[in-house]
Amino acid sequence: MPRKSGPIRYHEHVVAIIEEMGVEDPREAVRQKARVVLGNLLPLFPNPPPFNMQEIASCIGLHASDEEPSFSADSEIAPDSDGNVVLRINKSRPITRQRFSIAHEIGHTLFPDYQLAVRCRKAHDKRWNDDDFLETLCDVAASEFMFPLPWFENSVTSLQMTGESVASLADEYQASREATVRRLVELHPEPMAAVFFSWKLKPVEHKQVRRNENKPFLCESFRPDEPEKKLRVDYPILNESFRSQVLDHIPVHKSIPNEGPIYQAATTLSPCDGTAVVSFGRIENEYRIIALPIYTDEADFGPNNASSVVALLRPI
Repeated sequence: MPRKSGPIRYHEHVVAIIEEMGVEDPREAVRQKARVVLGNLLPLFPNPPPFNMQEIASCIGLHASDEEPSFSADSEIAPDSDGNVVLRINKSRPITRQRFSIAHEIGHTLFPDYQLAVRCRKAHDKRWNDDDFLETLCDVAASEFMFPLPWFENSVTSLQMTGESVASLADEYQASREATVRRLVELHPEPMAAVFFSWKLKPVEHKQVRRNENKPFLCESFRPDEPEKKLRVDYPILNESFRSQVLDHIPVHKSIPNEGPIYQAATTLSPCDGTAVVSFGRIENEYRIIALPIYTDEADFGPNNASSVVALLRPI
């Protein structure tokens, strides 16, 4: 949530879960309630994870529908005329994304009155109003269902910190690399950050391109060359150890050079490990880096079909 003067005022449904769990931090309250709900269901799932998200959804009263989502590109839950709550999933998405979307919708059931209106998973670009924070909390809950304790903690303890191992961990839990890395950073005791990069222009360049598109030129040869997309920060995830010992802020839109393990992972479409000095604003540090190419829409490819990347950073 953005910083505000005075006490933070949360959506009434967020306040309800804080009061129910007796925990001031809304993220921790959601984590604890998700663990309680999953714990009550474990007798129905004798095998270790990954659990069948569709079956968990069914157990808590979400009825699977063959209809596509109407209000989201990924998923939604909605009341129907029979008084049920239906779950709609975009089945054209990768199966790992479908699983997380279902887990996200299960997260909505942790809050009051979820059955009274359409609830849907949104895109990355959040407006940071109350509704969007509730959506973020549903992602927090989804991680608890997708990567449940203590199994995932045990996996992290025994994990070899290499790109191939992290990619295999994602496969083991039938999850996307993005979701796996976010959960890994959250639970890892060492200072660690996950930084998500995509190929894009910096904001001022994007505005200039838009202006040029709408500006008439006497001759196309006079039209200026478009700036080249670079790998730029989409958003970071920092665990508490990283915030307190290394950096408490990584700026979005910051670009990286066309070299090193992060760039190599994007251009080779393969996990890459290495060390590199990375500058975020005025602060420069050397990191051990695990870089993983991640699912990228065709419209978002970089040069020569280079992909987006998530990079795990550990300070040296």
